Amino acid sequence: MAQRNTTERRSFRVVAFSLSWFTSFAFVAGCSSSGEQRKRNPASETPMNNTTTGQVQCAGRFFFEAPEAMNVTGRSQSMYGTNVTTIPVPSGGIDAYWAGRLAQMGAAQREFELQAGVKGAWSARNPVFPKLLTMEIVQPVSGGLIVVDRQADTGKESVAEKLVKAIIDSYVPTNDHGFCIGIGAITLGPSQNEQVRLTLGDSSAPEVEIRLETRTVREPDTKTYSDVDEEKSLASASGGTLDVLRDQKRSGAGLPGKEIWISLVVPGDKPGMRFTWHYPGIGASGTQPSINIVGTAPVEKKSQLEAIWESVLTSLRAVPLAAR
Repeated sequence: MAQRNTTERRSFRVVAFSLSWFTSFAFVAGCSSSGEQRKRNPASETPMNNTTTGQVQCAGRFFFEAPEAMNVTGRSQSMYGTNVTTIPVPSGGIDAYWAGRLAQMGAAQREFELQAGVKGAWSARNPVFPKLLTMEIVQPVSGGLIVVDRQADTGKESVAEKLVKAIIDSYVPTNDHGFCIGIGAITLGPSQNEQVRLTLGDSSAPEVEIRLETRTVREPDTKTYSDVDEEKSLASASGGTLDVLRDQKRSGAGLPGKEIWISLVVPGDKPGMRFTWHYPGIGASGTQPSINIVGTAPVEKKSQLEAIWESVLTSLRAVPLAAR
């Protein structure tokens, strides 16, 4: 299971309204398998063309267009129970980065070289479970660094190392196919244990945010962002008012989803809005996971959020599995 993501759902609370009021969801891990084949939907995989006016962002199995003012403020991806992402080369280069990581791991570590040019270390990070080890590796690539981490029990290190080696060996520097990790993609077959979160913030209005989350599911998720009755009750109990502005079926990336827009006013807090689009996913499918797109903003930024929302949702596409 990817450890950067919490393993328990956090319930929606409206007692104190802020951007954190909007629900964030944990990812549910499943079993891993690379044998899955995608049921092709040509429309859902149409690449961006020369009419693109914004910036193309990708994460995991999907990409979309966002306005130029939207900047990435958070990113995480996991496949086969392994966290994998890319970061820009920090000041001081890979050696300084790695020295900093080793310092944070503490004394209980064992350095190794996964393969030529790939730095790695095993460390015991949890004193409560000293036999649960974490492997972290870093590999330089064009324009950045691949950073990977995975847990394994003592004695199972070689199995984990083999899997991580397969992941980084399947890396390509483009993101036009495979599993997008920021700078490039992983081209292993889909896993039944994939999790993604990409957050974008507006540089001119920090309170305006868009978040894409996907996770593989054991069965379709028909509850998340699908009914606001409980939220209405919580808002009312807090002396607030929740209004549903839109509640309708809407497709995204060729997939049938549900779109809900709400506004909330809670005494003593700034009125805000939340837009959501939810696709339940198909059980045990890495290519058709559950998808949540969430947009949040203060009420006075509604028109700005609407423009960003339409750009993202209408341009959402699946990343092809293989190069064309």
